[in-house]
Amino acid sequence: MSTKAPHAPVLQEPANEQEIRDYAYHLYEQGGFAAGRDLDHWLEAKACLSSGVAKAESRVRLHQNTFKART
Repeated sequence: MSTKAPHAPVLQEPANEQEIRDYAYHLYEQGGFAAGRDLDHWLEAKACLSSGVAKAESRVRLHQNTFKART
């Protein structure tokens, strides 16, 4: 009986500060330039980049596209 090891998740290289800043600004744009969410955008950008989520697939953008489809 052969036992296969489960596949380990593919880890992305840690994002640098400029990549996080660019992604966070993208989220800020997608959120309609709403003030006061800079830390939220920074943390979401960092998480998305470390998970390999492309800007086009970010949660905010998907939410907006879903909303547009209903109206």
